[in-house]
Amino acid sequence: MNTTKISIIVPVYKVEPYLKRCVDSLLEQTYKNIEVILVDDGSPDKCPEICDEYAQKDKRVKVIHKPNGGLSSARNAGLDYPLQGDYVAFLDSDDWVDKDTYAYCTDLLRMKNAQAVQFGMRLVEVSEGTYKQPKEKIAVYKGKDVLQYYMKHSTEDSEEYSVCIGVYHKSLFDGIRFREGKINEDIDFKFRLMSKCNSLLVSNQIKYNYFQTGNTISMGGLKKKDFQLREAGDLLAELSAKETYGNIAYLGKVKQARTAFSLLSKIAYFGIADSSINKKEIVQELTAEHRSNLGVLLRSPMTVSRKILAIMFAISFNMTEIAIHLIKKL
Repeated sequence: MNTTKISIIVPVYKVEPYLKRCVDSLLEQTYKNIEVILVDDGSPDKCPEICDEYAQKDKRVKVIHKPNGGLSSARNAGLDYPLQGDYVAFLDSDDWVDKDTYAYCTDLLRMKNAQAVQFGMRLVEVSEGTYKQPKEKIAVYKGKDVLQYYMKHSTEDSEEYSVCIGVYHKSLFDGIRFREGKINEDIDFKFRLMSKCNSLLVSNQIKYNYFQTGNTISMGGLKKKDFQLREAGDLLAELSAKETYGNIAYLGKVKQARTAFSLLSKIAYFGIADSSINKKEIVQELTAEHRSNLGVLLRSPMTVSRKILAIMFAISFNMTEIAIHLIKKL
């Protein structure tokens, strides 16, 4: 019997239609040695009652009720709880995990004696559906190669920033917490986490289901708070600048240089949701910044498709926006 216990922190706020699917995916795990920390972040719907009902039905469920403070505040409240697990995982309350997720993770951790394991994620727009797993590939990273992996692959794929696609030894969280009142908080938090991790297993097996409702933060139109991405990029560059191993410091500069590109992409795909933002002015400002960073981006490990998009934005935002809208219609 595997005695390794996993504490799973689930921030809960205004997700009444999805909460049961999320929690059921945890309680129905084939691996039973878990505790589920439901953090009710002052949710105004029936989520608090649903959380309490689960705690009454299953002793593995613990509930924290707190005033609304945002995702980071809820995750920090979970981390500050007297967790019983040897490892910690995160799950957002409108998402769910496959039923064998933590059995798979604990098997890997036991075989390789690692501090953390990471798995794949898929985007789901309508229903659970079915999918085919890729042929299993597992990579092992040790020492500074853990941080090098994180910086390189997060440049190629922004999903790498998420703390939800892994299981981490509880000791890694000593002295670090999420920045509260911010978005993009995973970016620098995971850097700090990976900088403390001396052994990471990375599996390509898909275990996390990221539910896209069409109104998530990443899919909505541009708002003023989206400019906090610049703060996250600057902070990552600052943290990376202290590293001399590999090209970690350079990759921090790449993330910083991607800010304008990411914001232009958001405008082109989803428009502007905040009426106080002047689209013409902000597009001109971001385009000028993006053009100055284009050389850095083209030399970076970004995918070819993103590099092509970066070139298109540098040539003409308006033409690129039209092309994106046409492609979306098709």
